Amino acid sequence: MGMDLKAVKSLLEDNARRTWNPLGIRESYCGQWAQGLNLPAKGENLLYTGCLYQMIPYIEMFSGMLKRLESLGPTVFRLAMGANKLFNSLGISTTSLLGITISRAERERYFSILRTIASALRRAGVEFAYMREEPYNGVLYHDLGMDEVFGRHVRRLADRIRETGAKRIITVDPHTTYMLRYLMGEFVEGFDAEVIHYMDLLLERGYEPSGKGPKSVAIHDPCYLARWNGLIDQPRELLSRAGVQVLEPEFSRKFTGCCGGPIESLLPSLASTIALKRLKELKETGSSDVVVMCPICLTNFSREARQVGVRVHDITEVIG
Repeated sequence: MGMDLKAVKSLLEDNARRTWNPLGIRESYCGQWAQGLNLPAKGENLLYTGCLYQMIPYIEMFSGMLKRLESLGPTVFRLAMGANKLFNSLGISTTSLLGITISRAERERYFSILRTIASALRRAGVEFAYMREEPYNGVLYHDLGMDEVFGRHVRRLADRIRETGAKRIITVDPHTTYMLRYLMGEFVEGFDAEVIHYMDLLLERGYEPSGKGPKSVAIHDPCYLARWNGLIDQPRELLSRAGVQVLEPEFSRKFTGCCGGPIESLLPSLASTIALKRLKELKETGSSDVVVMCPICLTNFSREARQVGVRVHDITEVIG
């Protein structure tokens, strides 16, 4: 049954106008992961998360809502999207109205991933700042062809980054890395900060992970990480240093399979079908433990993992 994609995009744009986030999440929430770490607000190195890990529970909730509405038909779907926009315009959160909340345990898992990255960087001798009210990276707007919204968003993001005094931006996910390296310059004149993924920086500093998860994993290369950013050997090297055996699926590295994202925001049923197919390929390696290096892959796979009988881990949860 079809979904009104125009109505979904209109809702995302409305949320972007209100909060600078497609799901209506406040920037103060995006920065909460670093509470108590005593990180400075300014510095030459900026650890920028792009808010993707923090958004995972909300992406789950939004995709689940769309999947349910999709089954009720286009008329109900349009009415629900319109009602959601109306409540938002009145300052009423529809998630609160429906009694939908994100548990502390859900939130804490993804905050913990970011704190693990921060801790590893510190142990490797890297000093860095972060933004207490951290902007979303804006990449979904680009993926959906919302160029006007994307341009407005990244110009503001560039200003926020400049305010920190950063000359180098440390990223934690493939989408933010790609956006800053290859898209930002098309919309923001004079943006010349160096962009480095945290795995590259850890290896550059000779970091030796401790290893705290399964000793054998099936590895999934996220599309944006392997194909567009060229980070293929880095996760394998970190896993190897942690004493973890890496099992390769039939389709891996630059020829990796898709996790089903980022279309989970528009076509959740199709995203689920694609995720299930990929998880079955990964399980065929002989391991029931799957490791990923992307929050979008993590959320799409985690939603379907039980059906396939696998456990899905972010790489930080395996190497420590």
